Amino acid sequence: MDFKVRLMKMDRLISEKGVVTFEELQRATGAAPATVKRDIRYMREELKAPITFSRIRGGYLFAKNRAEAKRDDFYDRRSMWFTPDELYCMVKTLNDFSELEKNRKGYLTKELRQMASRIRSSMFVDQADADELLKRVQIHEPQRKPIVSDTFEVIGQALVHRQRVRIVYYSESKKEETRRVVSPMRLNYYRNRWYLDAWCHERGALRSFNVENIRYADIMQMGVKVVPMKTVEAELDRYYGMYRSGDLQWARIRFAGAASKIASQVVWHPDQMELWLKDDLYELTIPYSGNSPELVGDILRYGPAAKVVEPESLKDQVREALEASLKNYSK
Repeated sequence: MDFKVRLMKMDRLISEKGVVTFEELQRATGAAPATVKRDIRYMREELKAPITFSRIRGGYLFAKNRAEAKRDDFYDRRSMWFTPDELYCMVKTLNDFSELEKNRKGYLTKELRQMASRIRSSMFVDQADADELLKRVQIHEPQRKPIVSDTFEVIGQALVHRQRVRIVYYSESKKEETRRVVSPMRLNYYRNRWYLDAWCHERGALRSFNVENIRYADIMQMGVKVVPMKTVEAELDRYYGMYRSGDLQWARIRFAGAASKIASQVVWHPDQMELWLKDDLYELTIPYSGNSPELVGDILRYGPAAKVVEPESLKDQVREALEASLKNYSK
């Protein structure tokens, strides 16, 4: 159990029960006797917790006043709370498990429910604490629509068993279906969509397929083409987002005003380069596919606060998108 979680459990247990034996602290934290002793000493000396041991009452308790505690320092419980990343991860996980419980079609529904229960019991003294936290800490993210795909399980099985798949794929841009044989390499979850990264035997190259657009999938009794994962990553992860066709180019985008701070807090790409200029201008340089409507859309989200510095081709794409949008509002 995490150090902070142990301290929180001990604090809450003593606060609620009044008097807690050493054995009860051990059971609650699952820690060895020496660890419990170190934790108590840390709470006393570092956090200034007024913990005393009563021989008469046979356990640990919080002193009711400073004279009894023999300390003048304030007990700072805030030092034991979660970090921002810990809180986000825990609340997000419990919320996701709760959503999955509503869908009882999955094979792992029961196991996931048990995992959620273990998380709650390891983080909180009782169920009411977890319920209270989930009620008072909210994570506002775009709502996810259920992903509907008749081929997802087939793709997953082929990926695990390293077998080729015969698919019928619908291209949204070309409005047509094509039949292909692919060797699955990995699955990617990106912006509420699952993508299959695979070696396309018809194209003789690595490609990414939106799983929702795979209309038909059938596992073949043939092993996949072996492609080292480093090759897959080098080929497919070098672009911005999921648009991976066209030549690799570098976009330089400049943000102004409040958008500077907002854009700087986002990891646009692992290989991004950042530069702060005078007047709080933030300049971002990222790799992207020469034809990337996804990047154009993300730039337009910032309105006039974002400006493409280079290349000219990306400027033209943003300008064309703006002109097309204006036509929707022309009288």
